[in-house]
Amino acid sequence: MALASFIVLDTPEATRPQAITGTAPPFPFAALGCLAVSVVLIATAGVDIALMRSSLLLALGVAGLALFIRIDALKPGSRLFPSRLFSWRSPVGAGMTMVAAFSVATCSFAVYGPLLLTSLHGIPILTTGYIIAAESIAWSILSILVANAPPERERLIITGGALMIATGIAGFAYAVPAGSIPLILFCALLQGGGFGIAWPFVTRVIVASARDGEQTIASAAVPTMQRIGYAVGAALTGIVANASGFSEGLNREAAANVATWLFLAFVPLGILGCLAALRISGPAARSQEATVRQ
Repeated sequence: MALASFIVLDTPEATRPQAITGTAPPFPFAALGCLAVSVVLIATAGVDIALMRSSLLLALGVAGLALFIRIDALKPGSRLFPSRLFSWRSPVGAGMTMVAAFSVATCSFAVYGPLLLTSLHGIPILTTGYIIAAESIAWSILSILVANAPPERERLIITGGALMIATGIAGFAYAVPAGSIPLILFCALLQGGGFGIAWPFVTRVIVASARDGEQTIASAAVPTMQRIGYAVGAALTGIVANASGFSEGLNREAAANVATWLFLAFVPLGILGCLAALRISGPAARSQEATVRQ
């Protein structure tokens, strides 16, 4: 990649001076600072579980995320997200809700899967690594397979991908405590494959439905929201794991309790992601996207 970048950036087209109009937008220090503090607060809430302390830190972290979104909306020159970020009246809002919900909900296995399978069933960490790699491979392969799907099937593919992801999340709650490698692999493939078939089309719908002048922001907002979701999801998995028994020490009994709740706790977010996908696929969403195009 470094060599390819050097070759491309050394071409006459890339090195030719270009006139720059206007000034660069201000860097969003306030918004990103608020986001960083919010994620740290949520993560800190799970380090040493105490009802009042952890609840307060979690509430402050969630409030900080809301403030981050508000600050971002007030800075049109440097905003990270499009208008109507989580409004289900727009395919943009429903799509971003789906991205956020599934990004948060799918961190559990990658963060704690190796530890749980080793503690409960003596499964080698390398085996768990192969399963996580298989999830990523399923994402890539299914993305390629559905890349040329006709537009009229995109909504159905988004809904199918969302159902696959949610099924994988719920399936882990049984498969990990049971220690069935084939079933765990199947859940991982469902989760990765669901992302693979849904994500490209969710991104396209979000960009196509964005307001005039916000298409570029909307396109960049999807991976940005995904990364934020992963950060918040990793913090929340720490809270759930410690609240379920890991805070008292790593042992088989604690791992057995954590293995169930670590996935069941995120099933509601999986359901929310599916509802958002159905909203994207509804007649109202299609009508609004057609109106934006016109």
